[in-house]
Parts: sequence; structure tokens; C-alpha cells
Amino acid sequence: MTGTIAERVEALSRIEGPVAARFDCDGPVEGRWAVLPSAFNPPTLAHLRLLELALAVEGVEGGAALLTTRNVAKGIEGASLADRIGMLLAARASRPGLAVLAANQARIVDQAAALRATWPGASFDFVLGYDTLIRLFDERYYGNAMEVELDPFFERHRVIAANRGEVTASGVDAYVAEQASRYGGRIVTVALDEAHGRMASSDARARMAAGEGSGDLPAEVAAYIREHGLYEGG
Repeated sequence: MTGTIAERVEALSRIEGPVAARFDCDGPVEGRWAVLPSAFNPPTLAHLRLLELALAVEGVEGGAALLTTRNVAKGIEGASLADRIGMLLAARASRPGLAVLAANQARIVDQAAALRATWPGASFDFVLGYDTLIRLFDERYYGNAMEVELDPFFERHRVIAANRGEVTASGVDAYVAEQASRYGGRIVTVALDEAHGRMASSDARARMAAGEGSGDLPAEVAAYIREHGLYEGG
């Protein structure tokens, strides 16, 4: 897949079947990777901290941000998909080991299929904040019985789950024990500190739009936003 970032993202979005692409380099994806699926509108320090924590989980060999070009919970607003890739690439200036991927699927189980189809020699763990973890187990997003799709997903993938907002890491463990005990052995909990746990892209967008800047963003991302006039008046 060649062309500018915008052209590559557009081409990816048009493909019906599950597929993914890598934007930080042309190299393969090999080994076991922790991938953080998100809209990255914009990427925050919390996103990067989540991947740092995931890299410490046993067996994980690399970390990747996974932009989702479709979303089950929200439409595309704010920064364009190409600019979201641009912001992630900017963040690599101080984190060169970060891979930047994109997949054309909304649901986690379908993103997993896209990654497997594109890089069959690699394996992937999914890094999910608490709100995304809940959506993974929301029956509304499954046409069949949820277990029909989640059983094979968890056979192939682990989930690395983290607290967010008011929910603590112990709260995540309690949720898994009560709502997802069937897969508890494949879910690893990591703990975000309170400051990172409260960061949200929506808050960062609002502060940047107001010209206030945001300490929740990597410096390179904040510079990219200013240079490209993102979120102005929004």
C-alpha cells in the first residue's frame, strides 16, 4: 500500500475485509506485540504510559498504537485519520520503538482478525482501558452469542486491561471476576497511576482548542497540533 498517509488511510478504509497497515516503517511485524486500539484524537501521555506498562507484561516483545478507522461508539470528528497517524508518528521522536498501525475494523475481535490476516507470523495482545474492556463484553456488539466470537478470540489473544477515571485496578479485577470470569486467565491487569488514569483525549482537545495547551499530551503531539491548526474553534 503506497502513497501519502492520507491516501493510504483512505485506501485502507475502503477495503471491506479485515486488513491492517503499518505506518512507522515498511518492516514486518514479528513476535508478540501489545497493541493499543484507540481513536487517538489526540494521542495522550496516558496512551503511551499504557503501552509502557504493557511492555513489562511477560512475553510481550513490542508495543504498537493501533488506529481504528471505524469505531463502534463514535464517528470521525476532530482531527482527520491522517492527522491522527501524523500525531502518532510525531510522538515517535522520543519513543522510536513505538510502532504505528491502523486497522479498518471497529470491533476488537475484527481488529484481531485484521492483524492476523496482515501479519500471520506475529501474535497480539490487546491493551484496553476500562471503558473499552466493557465494550468488549457488551452483547450489543455481537450478532451471535457473544461466546461464539470471544472464545476463539481469547484462544489466540490476551487482553491487558487497565484502570481509568474513577475505576481502580482492583475495580478492573472485580469487573473481570464478575462479568468475564470465563476468560479471566487470559486477562492481565496493569495499574495506571491516578494522573494518567484521569487523562482523556476529549479534555486535551478542549484545552488545545481554547489555546491553553495541555500537559496531558506529549510535547511532539502538542507541537503537531499547533503546526497543523488542529481542533481550532472546536
